[in-house]
Amino acid sequence: MKPYVICHSLGSVDGKIKQDIWGYSDHHKYFEEPAAKIKADAWLVGRVTMQEFCSKKKHPLKKGRLNIPKTDYVAQYKTKTFAVVIDPSGKCQWDTNMVSTEHVIEVLTEKVPAAYLDHLRSKQVSYIFGGKTRIDLELVLEKLNSLFGIKVVRIDGGGHVNGSFLKAGLIDEFSFVLAPIADGTIGALTVFEVEKGYGKRMATRLQLQSVKKIFDDFLWIRYKVLRSATSPKG
Repeated sequence: MKPYVICHSLGSVDGKIKQDIWGYSDHHKYFEEPAAKIKADAWLVGRVTMQEFCSKKKHPLKKGRLNIPKTDYVAQYKTKTFAVVIDPSGKCQWDTNMVSTEHVIEVLTEKVPAAYLDHLRSKQVSYIFGGKTRIDLELVLEKLNSLFGIKVVRIDGGGHVNGSFLKAGLIDEFSFVLAPIADGTIGALTVFEVEKGYGKRMATRLQLQSVKKIFDDFLWIRYKVLRSATSPKG
Protein backbone atom coordinates (compact mmCIF):
# COMPACT_ATOMS: atom_id res chain seq x y z
CA MET A 1 0.00 0.00 0.00
CA LYS A 2 1.33 3.44 -0.97
CA PRO A 3 1.19 6.31 1.52
CA TYR A 4 -0.59 9.53 0.56
CA VAL A 5 2.07 11.88 -0.85
CA ILE A 6 1.99 15.66 -0.41
CA CYS A 7 4.69 17.68 -2.18
CA HIS A 8 5.34 20.95 -0.35
CA SER A 9 7.39 23.73 -1.91
CA LEU A 10 8.19 27.46 -1.84
CA GLY A 11 8.64 29.23 -5.14
CA SER A 12 8.56 32.52 -7.01
CA VAL A 13 5.87 33.61 -9.47
CA ASP A 14 8.05 32.22 -12.27
CA GLY A 15 8.46 28.87 -10.51
CA LYS A 16 12.01 29.26 -9.21
CA ILE A 17 13.24 27.83 -5.90
CA LYS A 18 14.62 30.32 -3.36
CA GLN A 19 17.87 32.09 -4.16
CA ASP A 20 19.90 34.70 -2.27
CA ILE A 21 18.77 37.41 -4.71
CA TRP A 22 15.29 37.17 -3.20
CA GLY A 23 16.62 39.11 -0.21
CA TYR A 24 14.75 37.27 2.56
CA SER A 25 16.79 36.90 5.75
CA ASP A 26 14.08 34.75 7.36
CA HIS A 27 13.18 32.66 4.31
CA HIS A 28 12.95 29.41 6.29
CA LYS A 29 9.74 30.44 8.04
CA TYR A 30 7.89 30.90 4.74
CA PHE A 31 8.45 27.22 3.99
CA GLU A 32 8.50 25.67 7.44
CA GLU A 33 5.50 27.28 9.12
CA PRO A 34 2.98 26.12 6.48
CA ALA A 35 4.75 22.72 6.32
CA ALA A 36 4.26 22.25 10.07
CA LYS A 37 0.50 22.59 9.56
CA ILE A 38 0.42 19.63 7.15
CA LYS A 39 -0.31 16.46 9.09
CA ALA A 40 2.18 13.82 7.96
CA ASP A 41 3.93 10.80 9.46
CA ALA A 42 7.18 11.53 7.62
CA TRP A 43 8.98 14.20 5.66
CA LEU A 44 11.25 13.23 2.78
CA VAL A 45 14.19 15.03 1.17
CA GLY A 46 17.15 14.33 -1.07
CA ARG A 47 20.71 13.83 0.08
CA VAL A 48 21.80 17.44 -0.60
CA THR A 49 19.00 18.87 1.54
CA MET A 50 19.61 16.36 4.33
CA GLN A 51 23.28 17.41 4.57
CA GLU A 52 22.02 20.34 6.62
CA PHE A 53 20.84 17.94 9.33
CA CYS A 54 23.33 15.06 9.40
CA SER A 55 26.82 14.89 10.91
CA LYS A 56 29.22 17.72 10.17
CA LYS A 57 32.24 15.50 10.86
CA LYS A 58 33.66 12.62 8.87
CA HIS A 59 33.12 9.21 10.44
CA PRO A 60 35.81 6.72 9.35
CA LEU A 61 34.25 3.55 7.92
CA LYS A 62 35.52 0.12 8.84
CA LYS A 63 37.98 -1.49 6.46
CA GLY A 64 38.09 -5.09 5.38
CA ARG A 65 35.35 -7.54 4.51
CA LEU A 66 32.08 -7.13 6.41
CA ASN A 67 29.30 -9.68 6.21
CA ILE A 68 26.24 -7.44 6.22
CA PRO A 69 23.34 -8.52 3.98
CA LYS A 70 21.75 -6.04 1.58
CA THR A 71 18.38 -6.27 3.28
CA ASP A 72 16.19 -3.63 4.93
CA TYR A 73 17.09 -2.72 8.50
CA VAL A 74 14.54 -1.37 10.98
CA ALA A 75 16.37 0.00 14.00
CA GLN A 76 14.81 0.55 17.41
CA TYR A 77 12.86 3.78 17.65
CA LYS A 78 10.26 5.35 19.92
CA THR A 79 9.05 8.19 17.69
CA LYS A 80 5.85 8.35 15.68
CA THR A 81 7.31 10.53 12.95
CA PHE A 82 10.20 10.02 10.53
CA ALA A 83 12.81 11.90 8.47
CA VAL A 84 13.46 10.09 5.20
CA VAL A 85 16.42 10.79 2.91
CA ILE A 86 16.92 9.56 -0.66
CA ASP A 87 20.64 8.75 -0.53
CA PRO A 88 21.39 6.19 -3.30
CA SER A 89 25.17 5.99 -2.78
CA GLY A 90 25.24 6.37 1.01
CA LYS A 91 26.79 9.83 1.45
CA CYS A 92 25.10 11.03 4.64
CA GLN A 93 26.79 10.26 7.94
CA TRP A 94 25.19 10.44 11.34
CA ASP A 95 25.97 11.15 14.99
CA THR A 96 22.51 9.99 16.04
CA ASN A 97 19.43 8.39 14.51
CA MET A 98 17.28 11.49 15.06
CA VAL A 99 16.58 14.75 13.25
CA SER A 100 14.81 16.90 15.81
CA THR A 101 11.92 14.64 16.90
CA GLU A 102 12.00 12.34 13.85
CA HIS A 103 13.66 8.94 13.46
CA VAL A 104 15.95 8.80 10.41
CA ILE A 105 15.33 6.39 7.53
CA GLU A 106 17.95 6.15 4.79
CA VAL A 107 16.82 5.09 1.31
CA LEU A 108 19.70 3.33 -0.45
CA THR A 109 20.60 1.27 -3.49
CA GLU A 110 22.40 -2.06 -3.19
CA LYS A 111 25.59 -0.49 -4.55
CA VAL A 112 26.39 1.03 -1.13
CA PRO A 113 29.36 -0.62 0.61
CA ALA A 114 28.86 -2.85 3.63
CA ALA A 115 31.02 -0.48 5.67
CA TYR A 116 28.41 2.23 5.22
CA LEU A 117 25.66 -0.12 6.41
CA ASP A 118 27.83 -0.87 9.45
CA HIS A 119 28.01 2.89 10.15
CA LEU A 120 24.21 3.22 9.98
CA ARG A 121 23.70 0.21 12.24
CA SER A 122 26.20 1.58 14.77
CA LYS A 123 24.05 4.74 15.04
CA GLN A 124 20.75 2.81 14.99
CA VAL A 125 19.71 4.53 11.76
CA SER A 126 17.08 2.57 9.86
CA TYR A 127 17.57 1.94 6.14
CA ILE A 128 15.67 0.44 3.24
CA PHE A 129 16.77 -0.53 -0.24
CA GLY A 130 14.99 1.06 -3.17
CA GLY A 131 16.69 -0.97 -5.89
CA LYS A 132 19.97 -2.48 -7.05
CA THR A 133 21.48 0.56 -8.78
CA ARG A 134 18.54 2.98 -9.13
CA ILE A 135 15.79 4.04 -6.75
CA ASP A 136 12.30 2.69 -7.43
CA LEU A 137 10.20 5.37 -5.70
CA GLU A 138 7.00 3.34 -5.71
CA LEU A 139 8.80 0.47 -3.97
CA VAL A 140 10.22 2.94 -1.44
CA LEU A 141 6.78 4.28 -0.59
CA GLU A 142 5.38 0.78 -0.17
CA LYS A 143 8.20 -0.13 2.22
CA LEU A 144 7.71 3.05 4.26
CA ASN A 145 4.14 1.96 4.78
CA SER A 146 4.72 -1.75 5.40
CA LEU A 147 7.82 -1.45 7.62
CA PHE A 148 7.08 1.78 9.52
CA GLY A 149 3.32 2.24 9.22
CA ILE A 150 3.73 5.57 7.41
CA LYS A 151 0.42 6.65 5.89
CA VAL A 152 1.20 10.24 4.83
CA VAL A 153 4.53 11.49 3.43
CA ARG A 154 5.38 15.15 2.92
CA ILE A 155 8.06 15.72 0.29
CA ASP A 156 10.23 18.71 1.23
CA GLY A 157 12.79 18.13 -1.50
CA GLY A 158 14.38 20.35 -4.08
CA GLY A 159 13.46 20.43 -7.74
CA HIS A 160 15.06 17.09 -8.64
CA VAL A 161 13.40 15.08 -5.86
CA ASN A 162 10.07 16.78 -6.54
CA GLY A 163 10.49 16.12 -10.25
CA SER A 164 11.29 12.45 -9.74
CA PHE A 165 8.07 11.88 -7.80
CA LEU A 166 6.10 13.94 -10.31
CA LYS A 167 7.42 11.96 -13.28
CA ALA A 168 6.64 8.69 -11.50
CA GLY A 169 3.05 9.83 -10.96
CA LEU A 170 3.28 9.36 -7.20
CA ILE A 171 2.22 12.80 -5.92
CA ASP A 172 -1.35 13.05 -4.62
CA GLU A 173 -1.35 16.68 -3.49
CA PHE A 174 0.76 19.78 -4.15
CA SER A 175 1.17 22.39 -1.42
CA PHE A 176 2.75 25.55 -2.82
CA VAL A 177 3.81 28.72 -1.00
CA LEU A 178 3.91 31.41 -3.66
CA ALA A 179 6.40 34.15 -2.81
CA PRO A 180 5.79 37.69 -4.13
CA ILE A 181 9.01 37.51 -6.12
CA ALA A 182 9.83 37.48 -9.83
CA ASP A 183 13.23 35.77 -10.00
CA GLY A 184 13.95 35.86 -13.73
CA THR A 185 17.17 33.84 -13.58
CA ILE A 186 17.63 31.69 -16.68
CA GLY A 187 18.70 28.18 -15.75
CA ALA A 188 17.92 28.48 -12.02
CA LEU A 189 16.30 25.45 -10.37
CA THR A 190 12.53 25.28 -10.53
CA VAL A 191 10.03 23.64 -8.19
CA PHE A 192 9.91 20.57 -10.46
CA GLU A 193 13.01 19.50 -12.40
CA VAL A 194 11.91 16.51 -14.49
CA GLU A 195 13.67 16.32 -17.85
CA LYS A 196 14.79 18.35 -20.85
CA GLY A 197 12.39 18.60 -23.74
CA TYR A 198 8.86 17.28 -23.88
CA GLY A 199 9.17 13.73 -25.21
CA LYS A 200 5.99 11.71 -24.66
CA ARG A 201 5.36 12.95 -21.13
CA MET A 202 2.20 14.96 -20.53
CA ALA A 203 2.12 17.87 -18.08
CA THR A 204 0.50 17.15 -14.71
CA ARG A 205 -2.88 18.80 -14.23
CA LEU A 206 -3.98 20.06 -10.82
CA GLN A 207 -7.30 20.86 -9.21
CA LEU A 208 -7.44 23.82 -6.81
CA GLN A 209 -8.39 22.90 -3.24
CA SER A 210 -7.68 26.10 -1.28
CA VAL A 211 -5.89 29.46 -1.34
CA LYS A 212 -4.84 31.35 1.80
CA LYS A 213 -3.01 34.65 2.12
CA ILE A 214 -0.13 34.36 4.59
CA PHE A 215 2.80 36.58 5.68
CA ASP A 216 1.11 39.68 4.20
CA ASP A 217 1.87 39.09 0.49
CA PHE A 218 2.45 35.32 0.23
CA LEU A 219 -0.16 32.82 -0.96
CA TRP A 220 -0.44 29.24 0.31
CA ILE A 221 -2.09 27.24 -2.46
CA ARG A 222 -3.11 23.60 -2.21
CA TYR A 223 -3.93 21.46 -5.21
CA LYS A 224 -5.11 17.90 -5.74
CA VAL A 225 -3.31 16.04 -8.53
CA LEU A 226 -5.67 14.95 -11.31
CA ARG A 227 -4.04 11.58 -11.63
CA SER A 228 -6.31 10.05 -14.29
CA ALA A 229 -5.62 12.90 -16.70
CA THR A 230 -1.84 12.89 -16.48
CA SER A 231 -0.17 10.24 -14.47
CA PRO A 232 1.42 6.95 -15.52
CA LYS A 233 -0.32 5.51 -12.47
CA GLY A 234 -3.64 6.21 -14.26
